Amino acid sequence: MKFFLDNLELILSLAGLLVIWSIPSFVFRGHDIWKVTAATAITVGLLHGVIFWLVRRRQRKVRRESIKELQMMLRDVVNNQLTIIMASASRPDPKSMERVQSSVQRISDLLNTLSEESLSGWKERYKRAFEQMST
Repeated sequence: MKFFLDNLELILSLAGLLVIWSIPSFVFRGHDIWKVTAATAITVGLLHGVIFWLVRRRQRKVRRESIKELQMMLRDVVNNQLTIIMASASRPDPKSMERVQSSVQRISDLLNTLSEESLSGWKERYKRAFEQMST
């Protein structure tokens, strides 16, 4: 299935060409082969357009959902780290400054390592936290 989805455009284009080449040979009896070929090509082109539009629309929807989830994750992590920074900044001792530097580094690392895996880990951690709160 993954192979099909990764190569959808190529597979559909190949199938379209096969249809364009094969349909006129079956329908040729009594019809102009070029008119049948042209009508078949137009139909295949329209179907390709609709299919690609539907696939692209689905991809945009999934991308928007992922961006929303990333924004929630970032907001949560950054707000937590900023809380640590604010609390540590009120006490200017070496240990507090170390916590500030650590929090700033954590934010920087998070921004540099955003990925589907980090988002999945965040979802799993909060899913467990919500389940624990509800029990």
